[in-house]
Amino acid sequence: MPTPLLAAHDLSYQLAGRSLIHEVTFSVEAGEFLAVVGPNGAGKSTLLGLLAGDLTPTSGMVRLDGHLLGSLDAHGQALRRAVLRQQVSIAFPFTTLEVALMGRHPHLRGRAESAADEAIARDALARTEMLHFAERVFPTLSGGEQARASLARVLAQQAPLLLLDEPTAALDLRHQHAALQIAKAVSARGGAVIAVLHDLNLAALYADRIALLHQGHLLALGSPWAVLDAKRLSAVYGVAVSVQRHPHYDAPLVLALPSDSVKFREVTHAAVAP
Repeated sequence: MPTPLLAAHDLSYQLAGRSLIHEVTFSVEAGEFLAVVGPNGAGKSTLLGLLAGDLTPTSGMVRLDGHLLGSLDAHGQALRRAVLRQQVSIAFPFTTLEVALMGRHPHLRGRAESAADEAIARDALARTEMLHFAERVFPTLSGGEQARASLARVLAQQAPLLLLDEPTAALDLRHQHAALQIAKAVSARGGAVIAVLHDLNLAALYADRIALLHQGHLLALGSPWAVLDAKRLSAVYGVAVSVQRHPHYDAPLVLALPSDSVKFREVTHAAVAP
């Protein structure tokens, strides 16, 4: 049986006496896209921080490509996983190409960047539709453009496992799907992806499995149809939910239903016309 690219066993994390992650166990195989979903405060980003090695678990363990995560140095981790964090702060005037080239650093090992490294970085920028911004200074980009450039950096790292924390948060509708199509292609080529997503419908369309977190507990883990149950989601999110079959794909479509106390007016073309 092949070794999972990542496995978490009884993973727990406490901070200031509060349990943020409680005995979470799961693994991710090559070729798999796993979406991590849950309401605000469920522990999604904390879990990803533990999987990335940014946080040290209070108990339990993480294995990365069969190795205990803590036994790998930063270089060993970087060769095996690439991380897209929620917030990217780059204040120095690096160009977009230079940011993408940062993904090549684990492969340099003291040598200078080569033409091959630049070609890989430019290809990553092209895949995220950022190549025409290659010479733009990163801080002058919009939030969505910075997010796409940061995704290019992750792709240029060429690690088999991608850990993506809200990769669609700053993106418009088209680029949300484009980013997840890129991630799906990584898993289809034999890599693996773990992505924190807020949009349940995006998770349903792109993920092979979904992990539902609630108050630090892994409440459900399975296929989109198995996890995105209307009764379960209504209880977790505190809002009435309807789950239907997507009209175009074999995937669940999650609809939040407004409470009776909220009044909605129909928005017509006339109402939004300039």
